[in-house]
Amino acid sequence: MISFFRKRHYLFGTLLFFVPISSFAYSPHNIYITTLSILSYVHWKDPTPNVCVVDNANATTQLRNFSKQLQYNYTIGSVRLESVSKENCDAVFFTNTSPEVQQQFLLKNTNALILSFSTNNNDCEIGSAFCLFTTKNGNTSFKINLDTLSRSRVHVDPRVLLLAKNAEN
Repeated sequence: MISFFRKRHYLFGTLLFFVPISSFAYSPHNIYITTLSILSYVHWKDPTPNVCVVDNANATTQLRNFSKQLQYNYTIGSVRLESVSKENCDAVFFTNTSPEVQQQFLLKNTNALILSFSTNNNDCEIGSAFCLFTTKNGNTSFKINLDTLSRSRVHVDPRVLLLAKNAEN
């Protein structure tokens, strides 16, 4: 009986560690962990979604390491922009690609169900659906381009949309 309460107390304490108290909009975690968290709120047709990191081997390694550490079931690979459409990507992660090139790529691939993330698109007016950035105080936050998200036809839990709305306030 005591063991049950200890486990329950430990689980509750662990959950409190991962949930920021002041606001759900900002995360003390880095961009990779935030990306993986957003991906976990997507309803995937495949139990092991394929995440393609575009033109950045270091970001691929980071995303892969955090995915293993947090026990997410994603296949994460590094791809060149010109070969993304051949890789059957469920999600793409842009780090060096301009918002204009992201937009062109996504408009060319409207038949594919691809969720897009960017770390270099702070305005989030064009390009990727999710634009992640680090705030001045070191927290990670994100904006959502609703036009791109709706065109992707990927179903994301609405709670993620509320998190982005809170980030803007």
